[in-house]
Amino acid sequence: MVNFNTYQTRNFYVAKAIDANVDTNGDIALGTTETGEAFLKYKNADGLVTRSDLIYPKNIVSVKKTEAADLATQLIAHKITVDTNAVTLSNLVGKAINLSITLHQVISYDESDSLTIAASVVGNSTNTASAAAFYKAMTAAILAVMPKTPEVPFKVYMVKSGTATEITKATASGSYMADATSIVLVPTAQRWARGKMSNEPYTLSVAFHVHGSNVDDVVWGEDAVSTVAALNTASSTSIPATISGAYALADLEYFALGERGDIYRGSIWPNEYDTKYEIDVTKTYDVLSVEYFWQGSAENVQKSPRMIQVAAESSTGVVAALYDKIEALAAGVSIS
Repeated sequence: MVNFNTYQTRNFYVAKAIDANVDTNGDIALGTTETGEAFLKYKNADGLVTRSDLIYPKNIVSVKKTEAADLATQLIAHKITVDTNAVTLSNLVGKAINLSITLHQVISYDESDSLTIAASVVGNSTNTASAAAFYKAMTAAILAVMPKTPEVPFKVYMVKSGTATEITKATASGSYMADATSIVLVPTAQRWARGKMSNEPYTLSVAFHVHGSNVDDVVWGEDAVSTVAALNTASSTSIPATISGAYALADLEYFALGERGDIYRGSIWPNEYDTKYEIDVTKTYDVLSVEYFWQGSAENVQKSPRMIQVAAESSTGVVAALYDKIEALAAGVSIS
C-alpha cells in the first residue's frame, strides 16, 4: 500500500537509515523519475510506505543541514554580585536589601504576562560581614520565595573557587557556601507534554533595591547576563548549558502528522487512531531542510512554497548523506 499526501505545505520525516529498498520502518531513500523530478520515499512507524511530493530540481530554493548542537536552546545565566562601588555592606545594617526577580512570558508570549518575586535580607552584623556571608543569606531568601510551579522556574547556584554548586532549601546552610563569590540564577526547562506543553524556559530579569533611611533606591548589585556556556568557559563552572532540541522536534512531529486532521485528533478517544511518534527526546537529532516550490502552468504559474524536513539521530549520518545527494541534484548532477 502506498500512502502519500498531495500538496501539504510542510512534510516532516524521522529517518533511521538510507535504504533504497525502504523495507524497514524508518528507512528513507531519495529517488528520481524518468523526467527528472525527485522525491523522498519513506516507511513510517506503521509500516506504510509514503512518498513526498515530486520536486523539480530547478525549483529547489535552499538545502540546509542543522546539527543537533545548533538546535539546542541556550540557557541564560544571571550572575549576581555586590556592586562595591555603590555600597559598603557594613553600612547596610538595619536596612532591607531586596532582590526582585521577574519571570516573563509566564502563561503566554506576552512580555507583560509576568510574575515578580522579591527576596529580602535585613542587614545585620553577620550577613554583612563579607560578600560571601551576604550571598549565603540572599540565596536562602531567594529559595524561600521560589514560586511553587510544577517545575522550578529557575535554579540557584553559588560559585566558589570557580565551581558552581546548585543550592536548594535542603542545602542552603551548607558550610561550602562560606567563601562563595557570586550567586547564579539559571532558568530551567519547564514541564513538557508532546503537542500540549512546551518546555521553554522563562526569561528572567532582576532589579536591586535597598530600603531604609537615607538609602532608598540604592542599586546594591550587578547582574552579569550571559549564556551558561559562556559563563562556564569564563568561570570554569559546570552548570547545564542547554535544553535538547529533541523536544522541539517532537512537537514539530506532532504538528506535522496532525496537520491534515487536527480538528479530529483526540475527539473520539479511545476509538481513535493512535499515532506512533518516532522522536525520542532522550536522543539528539540532526535536521535536513529542503525548501522548494510547486509551480504549475497556465493559471497555476504562481510559486507555492513547500518545505520537507528530515530528522535523524546524529550518529547515523543520514542527514549528511541526504544533504549531499540533494545538493548534487539541485546543482544538476545526476544521483542515479
